[in-house]
Amino acid sequence: MKRFGLALLASVVVIGLLLGVSDLSSQSATEGVLEAFAALSPGLLALTFAAYAASYIGRAARLSLLLPGHLPLLRLFSISARHNLFNLVLPLRSGEASLPLMLRNECGRPLAEGAAALVVARVLDLTSVCLFLLLGLALSGLGGDQLRPPVLGLLVLLICGAAAMRPMARWLAQRLPDNKGKLTRFASQTATHLGEQPTSRLLACLAVSLITWLLTYCACWLLVKDMASAAGATGTDLSQVTFLTSLVASTCLHLVGILPINTMAGVGPWEAGWVAGYAFIGVGNEAAFASAVVSHGAIFAMVSLLGGVGLAMRRRESEPDRIDG
Repeated sequence: MKRFGLALLASVVVIGLLLGVSDLSSQSATEGVLEAFAALSPGLLALTFAAYAASYIGRAARLSLLLPGHLPLLRLFSISARHNLFNLVLPLRSGEASLPLMLRNECGRPLAEGAAALVVARVLDLTSVCLFLLLGLALSGLGGDQLRPPVLGLLVLLICGAAAMRPMARWLAQRLPDNKGKLTRFASQTATHLGEQPTSRLLACLAVSLITWLLTYCACWLLVKDMASAAGATGTDLSQVTFLTSLVASTCLHLVGILPINTMAGVGPWEAGWVAGYAFIGVGNEAAFASAVVSHGAIFAMVSLLGGVGLAMRRRESEPDRIDG
């Protein structure tokens, strides 16, 4: 209960600071949110959900590549859906730990193997996001020549880091004793699994990661285009957003999303990342804040629905075990 209160307080503080920085009153912010919400259409929402759900299939496919052994894709989809839900709801990114645990309990894979798959997935996620950011900056003309060098440098650093994962993991596996404490043994086993990943498999995982993130970016852009039909300033600002500029704006949200901030379901950091990104591409503060709140609510509903589907699939799989018992 105390943790719940702290998370709620953190959300309120971040939202309050965001309204103050954006120079918005609570009344104007509320009116903008209601206007953006009223603009949503069932058809585009359904298309957004389809794109977002398809990205979960991509996550499941990437897991199947990182964990060879003919694991059922539907089971990995269920695990990915629940993992994303736990990541969004649990504080300080503690939901990350659920992936290795579920892979061990439901697929019989060692914790170290699941941890290694998670490390690879997160490195590929960062690489993919930076690639899309660089693509958006290059093709949209945003930022001029000032932002491209640091983004390109970060991308090169990530690619070098991804390429060095296997040799570094092998080096660590050779030097970490596996007989001195549980933590050291776990780190050694994780490094061993990382070092055993073939280059061809990692390249295939990168390709799947790019497709997965393309679907995620498409879902965010579809939401923006849906809200752009709202009347007044909100519609005028959002109607200027193209898919290329949304790549730049949404990347800010995705990067903020990795921060271990203890808030209620990401309320506060999500809005801050979204407003910062869309304000950078020229969207007004009122439109940026309104679209941030509505997009957060829509994506949270989708994550919850997909997570619920994952939980239902898990219960259905476990029913025969309970009957046999």
